[in-house]
Amino acid sequence: MPEQPSRKVYESAPQRVLARAVAAVLEQQGVELSQQERQQIEYIVAESPRPELGDYGIPLARYAKRYRINMDKFFEEASVLLTREPIVAEAKRVGGYLNIAIDAANAARLVFEAVRLEGFDYGRVKTDKPERIVVEHTSANPVHPLHIGHARNASLGDALARLLRARGHIVQTRFYINDMGRQVAVLAYGYIAAGLDKPPEGVKPDHWIGLVYAITHTLADIEELKKKLEQLKKEEKYDEYRQLLRELDELVAVASRLRERDPELFGRIADAIKGSDPAAEISKLMQIYEYRRDPEKVELFRRVVELCLQGFRETLSRLGIEIEKWDWESELAWTSMVSKILEQARRSPYATVHKGALALNLQPLLRDPVVRERLGLSEDYEVPPLILQRSDGTTLYTTRDIAYSIKKFREFNADRVFNVIAAEQRLEQLQVRLALIALGYRREGLNLVHYAYEIVNLPGQKMSGRRGRYITLDELIDQAVAIARQEVEKRSPDLPEEEKQRIAEAVGTAAVRYTLVSVSAPKPMTFNIDEALNFDRNSAPYILYTHARAASILSKARERGIQLDWNSIDYSAASENQLRRSLVIQALVYPYVFAKAADEQRPELIVAYLNRLADTFNKWYTSGDNAVNEPDRRKQMFKLALVYTVKQILANALDLLGIKAIDRM
Repeated sequence: MPEQPSRKVYESAPQRVLARAVAAVLEQQGVELSQQERQQIEYIVAESPRPELGDYGIPLARYAKRYRINMDKFFEEASVLLTREPIVAEAKRVGGYLNIAIDAANAARLVFEAVRLEGFDYGRVKTDKPERIVVEHTSANPVHPLHIGHARNASLGDALARLLRARGHIVQTRFYINDMGRQVAVLAYGYIAAGLDKPPEGVKPDHWIGLVYAITHTLADIEELKKKLEQLKKEEKYDEYRQLLRELDELVAVASRLRERDPELFGRIADAIKGSDPAAEISKLMQIYEYRRDPEKVELFRRVVELCLQGFRETLSRLGIEIEKWDWESELAWTSMVSKILEQARRSPYATVHKGALALNLQPLLRDPVVRERLGLSEDYEVPPLILQRSDGTTLYTTRDIAYSIKKFREFNADRVFNVIAAEQRLEQLQVRLALIALGYRREGLNLVHYAYEIVNLPGQKMSGRRGRYITLDELIDQAVAIARQEVEKRSPDLPEEEKQRIAEAVGTAAVRYTLVSVSAPKPMTFNIDEALNFDRNSAPYILYTHARAASILSKARERGIQLDWNSIDYSAASENQLRRSLVIQALVYPYVFAKAADEQRPELIVAYLNRLADTFNKWYTSGDNAVNEPDRRKQMFKLALVYTVKQILANALDLLGIKAIDRM
């Protein structure tokens, strides 16, 4: 099988070249390096702070000192190896650093040949060890529309799946429908009690469901508070009484606001639950659904969830996100999977009783060094017991998560499973992994990955689903598209209206997705819509505009009858201009950046790369080093090949983030 052209470029990346040379010298000196140690050498290769010092360097003194190797000898032997590399023009010693200068002409030749053969696929280096991987993402509770937090989950999850697929893994995406929790039971209670059916004409189903849920939850909480107040009054606990009274006043204000949004719907739900015991009814409904005791209520329960999911699918589709498998939590409970987990738990040596309920004592598992290393824990880390079943016989969602984890591994024959879930669920995810190991599913427990992400803040917004206070993802996308439309009107007023709207939709949705993956998942972020729609820097519109600019240059060349001839390129032109040289080097490192982003599951590396490539290309464009008007034909071919290469990389990298490049803005 012929070698993938991009692999040759990947192996010629400065990071790989320098790390190989250093590792080879160390091994010649009798040092045995693990794969992890080799990777660590690669990761400390960095760009030089000044061009005259070289392009990339590595702190050689660190390794000379650690392994007691003479620095002069180390540099000399590494330099000999480096000069054999076609992309290295010169090896330099700068203090304790070993630096290299890139041979731009050879680098351009290597890159252009790969781009000519692969086009859009340039840079997508395939792994030597493909795996079967499940990525579960979004999995929002079906009780209200998707909001900005779900948008970050969905954008990260979809980008993760795309990166892994492009790397050569076989990937399946899944959505876990949480239809058995108390939140869904609250929603179903209001829906069933009020005899509701479908949303009004023109109202998106998940938006209507969100209002039903907020009204029901608020009214149920008011009823519960009233009972508590009566009890406190009887017991003459006046301090607690006054505190609860303030809470009741706040809830009544919330209810008033919800009534204004839809007086008829509010009235129907209020009349239906008036005088009842909502807490008891909701608890009863949870049991009915889990044990399928009333087929009619089970059907209504399922119908209300389906309405919300319909809205989810519409929103995700707008962002270009499609999920392959939708798994119902209830179907796990209705099969023998959950009961099997409970039976295994009862027989397990880790079985215990905690707060009067069946639980697993997971602490002893931390004595296992492999478990500690794979889960990133210290031996003295405190893991609370995991309760599996309530006193009323119903199971907890973590119990069903254990069963679901096994299902994901077994159904797809997965090597790894990624759960894209908020960082606040860190303990629960850890307990699920440990529980799998405790119950004999060691492979699954060690290869289940919690891909944790932090919250997204919207300036000036405080959200609460149960009170109906949130900015929906649909509203956010609409706002982004509206801002993009204004820009399109300003920049291309003569375009047909349909074309303007198509571009605005593409730019607006891209702006949302790009921004949400631009920050490392473990870091909290604030979503600023003005920054997301900035056409001048570090945004999706900026990258899309750069791609359109490259497409325009190539289009103008074709209009003048100028065709890109790969066999007539003057590669010496790469070094004549510093911006050209920078673009060649950035194109050279793209396969390396891609592989690193995929292997480390860090889509933000693609974003950072795109921002820099676009900056350099736009500086080159505005510098006047024109490709179309270049009088020297061979140099003109070089410039056109460079534009073509940048265009292909921009489109390729955007696609990894779920964004389709456009040729016109």
